[in-house]
Amino acid sequence: MFSKFKDYIISTFFYAGITPEEYDSIRPQREEKNKGVLFVTSGLGTIVFFALFVLSFLEDTYKHNMILYLALFVCEFLVLLCAWKFLKKKPDLITAVTYVSIFAIFAYAIILGTFNSPTITSTTFCVFLIAIPMIIIDRPWRLIAFNAVQVVIFCLCSYFVKDWSVASVDILNAVSFYFLGGVLNTYMIKTKAKELTLRRYIEHDRDTDPLTLLYNKAAVGREISNHINGGGTGVFMFVDLDNFKKVNDTYGHAVGDDVLHEFGDCIRRVFRHTDILGRFGGDEFIIFLPHPIEDDIVSTRAQDLLSLMDENIKIEDSSIDFHASIGIAKCPENGATYEEVMEKADQALYYSKKNGKNMFMYYDNLPEDYLKSLEEAEND
Repeated sequence: MFSKFKDYIISTFFYAGITPEEYDSIRPQREEKNKGVLFVTSGLGTIVFFALFVLSFLEDTYKHNMILYLALFVCEFLVLLCAWKFLKKKPDLITAVTYVSIFAIFAYAIILGTFNSPTITSTTFCVFLIAIPMIIIDRPWRLIAFNAVQVVIFCLCSYFVKDWSVASVDILNAVSFYFLGGVLNTYMIKTKAKELTLRRYIEHDRDTDPLTLLYNKAAVGREISNHINGGGTGVFMFVDLDNFKKVNDTYGHAVGDDVLHEFGDCIRRVFRHTDILGRFGGDEFIIFLPHPIEDDIVSTRAQDLLSLMDENIKIEDSSIDFHASIGIAKCPENGATYEEVMEKADQALYYSKKNGKNMFMYYDNLPEDYLKSLEEAEND
């Protein structure tokens, strides 16, 4: 009984009512949702607090909060700038920076409800306490802890600024809305998490090649294009299995499918979960390593893939050696779009196939006469 209750508490407050594996699997979707929230809160905050700062020069009612408006405007503007410039490369920080933006809004609500209104009870803070955290998706315990900090700050400010007859009502309302908000926020997060998980399963079936369990052609192209179009860089590998037609012709398509499945497993073992891995079609595969990465590391990964394939893919009583050829191109140095960098990697792959197979070649290292022959062939 106690064990089940403990599991329920952990599942609810640490993983939003889903399994740890499911919670981790929807991380990109959570970050994408929170990124939208971040742009909305920081964008609106920047506009509103700048407008209030300007009004403080025009209206006496706002003049005494001039420094506050300026500080909050600067805070929200810096958050917006950070979201716009830096978070594309560091998506792990999206949720944390979103909390900073929301905290600035709470700070305004706290000051508005205490120092600016010392004789009346505050309603704005209580509304914010329920409404604002409901738009973010995070582990429920973090939101509950975040709200608790706001409530403590608000109650202390109310206690020291207001008469006890007013402050006691504020404190009672804040605590009541805190617990009510905790229940509602937890329920909303659980609902959103389950919705994202279901959508993730649907997208997974749509985007996954059933044979290799990697991205299919459409999905791998979309993911790489989105990364590049968003200003991302990386290294593109075009992989082609050597002698694969001979396997199908000699042993049948069932054995060929087993080889493809095993090769997909080799790719997953060599490359990171953050890399974009897909089957382009037939015996061709695409591997994209996001962000700047040194040539030595890329070369090591390529060689590890070739070695692992040689060690693990075997057919009993077969004389066929299983190898692959790899063409490598860099983005944006060799191509600024998915199509361009794929074309350059394909040219490097073709060179590998023509010059002995079972090797990898960088587009940057292709001989001049080979590149010239390609240009002449295109012109013809």
